[in-house]
Amino acid sequence: MTSDNVETVDVAIIGAGWYGLASARTFLRLRPDANVLIIDSDSTVGGVWSKDRLYPNLVAQVRLGLFNYSDRPMPPNGGNPKDPRVTGEMIHNYMHEYAQEHDLLRRIRFNTFVTDASQCPRGWRLILRDSDVIIEAEKLLVATGVTSIPYLPPFTEGPDDASIPIIHSRDLGASFEAIQDPAVRKVVVVGAAKSAYDAVYLMLSMGKQVTWVIRADGAGPLAILPFKVLGLINSVAFASTRLMTHLSPSILNTRGPLYRMLQRNPLGRWVVGRFWSFLDYVSGVHAGYGDGDHVGGLKPEIDRQSVFWSHSGLGVVTLPDFWPTLHSQNLTIVRDEIRTIEARDVHLKSGASVAGVDYAVMCTGWGDHFAMFDAAHKERIGLPAYTGRDLYSFPIVSPSSPSSSASSSSSSSQQQGGAGKKGLVVDWGAYDEAADKLVDEKLPFLAKPPGLKQSPDLLDARRQKKWRLYRRAVPVEMAAKGDRSLAVLGQIHTVQTPLVAEVQSLWAILYLLGEIKLPSVDEMATEVALWNAWTRKRYLNQGQKFPYSLYDFLPYIDSIFADLGLKSRRKSNVVAEILSPYEPRDFNGFVDEYLKKRGLNGGSDKV
Repeated sequence: MTSDNVETVDVAIIGAGWYGLASARTFLRLRPDANVLIIDSDSTVGGVWSKDRLYPNLVAQVRLGLFNYSDRPMPPNGGNPKDPRVTGEMIHNYMHEYAQEHDLLRRIRFNTFVTDASQCPRGWRLILRDSDVIIEAEKLLVATGVTSIPYLPPFTEGPDDASIPIIHSRDLGASFEAIQDPAVRKVVVVGAAKSAYDAVYLMLSMGKQVTWVIRADGAGPLAILPFKVLGLINSVAFASTRLMTHLSPSILNTRGPLYRMLQRNPLGRWVVGRFWSFLDYVSGVHAGYGDGDHVGGLKPEIDRQSVFWSHSGLGVVTLPDFWPTLHSQNLTIVRDEIRTIEARDVHLKSGASVAGVDYAVMCTGWGDHFAMFDAAHKERIGLPAYTGRDLYSFPIVSPSSPSSSASSSSSSSQQQGGAGKKGLVVDWGAYDEAADKLVDEKLPFLAKPPGLKQSPDLLDARRQKKWRLYRRAVPVEMAAKGDRSLAVLGQIHTVQTPLVAEVQSLWAILYLLGEIKLPSVDEMATEVALWNAWTRKRYLNQGQKFPYSLYDFLPYIDSIFADLGLKSRRKSNVVAEILSPYEPRDFNGFVDEYLKKRGLNGGSDKV
């Protein structure tokens, strides 16, 4: 390596999706003269909404007004303000125009994949695939999301005797024209994630015969809410109210009269349970699980309140013909796994076969989106180890395993931050144990999990992938040593991604710039352990895999705004504060509010 190969920047951002664009714009607002480089492996902005990943009928699971940045409304579909849909094309165009408006496009290096990221004297050194150029950045923001690296089962890795196209759901957009060919009549779809539902719907809409393969030992079909409950109330809008933040027990929301009434009171918890049972019933009727046909096989395999626990994930129906299409006789659902594909025949592990298949679509999850970090860096950053398999399948990790970041210790070492093994600052074992008990104490509704029809061992706490990120962004181990060179964005799954992306980006960038005063290591470790214990108990299998926070974005924003000294309760009166949905526009101007506050503080005081 020579100095001629090295390109230096102030900050490198990996990813040009919602979080990447928001963080780039925010960094430039705070440091207008900074040399900011955005790196993305795709050819356009958008991440999951990039141009190559779009296809007809791809629609977001939210209504218009809930899926945009706070300071820029999204134009309605076809200019019709009465159309509540948010299509994939709308989202991509919106993000492209946002990047163009804020002069970000010239800063993005498209079709560029980071193969290695490691610390160096300047900050971070990035190695790029098929390039001699090396990037060195003082600061690094990782905004890769969790849907960037597709996972394909082993049998798809170059079977010599398979003569059908095998694609991942990520590539549906690029393969759409080929699948449209009338010669493609029979399609196999594999998986039970929301992408599988979308793929099945798309294939049936195109008149294909579909065999849907869902493995028997997984978490099973996901819960799906109707777009409007009883045809009256938009599901995501209601999920965006403060009332919902109390009906959905959150570890970030354990104060106040509504918390005491609904979560600390047995009668209140009964009311909460009846609410979710009613919502579950309505969702099941809307889907038609009881109609006596194959759709009954898509009923979530959990004994109560599936739309609350979201064990397999949660979807929202946005297209009026979604369930009628899935009730089509052209759909066959089998609970099995593919053993091999020979020529045009798909052989299942049960011994059954699907003959004469023309196409196979794998909705089999995602691989290691942090593969640019080696194991040592992952441990330092606080990222879970990757097992070499999809995120839907992971082994039990014993407390003594290095990848668990846990070990036994005394309560005294916990209070002091606890010197961990292998040079780590925090001994996570004691924190995890204490957090597990505290979540049960503060949120008794979560203390007794539901019964599962399949694979109850999925709820084994030792299976959880733990992110050791304070406020879901800051590596505790690095921060404890005064290293503010890196932040991880987007490792939180909520119903309002763009808004959370803006809020998290501001907080994370202020941290990188030294304008956020962090609490003690003990307080940070406690917050992280509580989050991990809560999301595992609250969202079961989803919480085992991701920092899941589906119904709980408002308490998260509350915590970030409290750190920044900003007002997060922004409605005009108490009734509206509880019952009126929070939309991104309610937070319009929050960065200006922070900048004004910082200016009044002399522009340098930490908040």
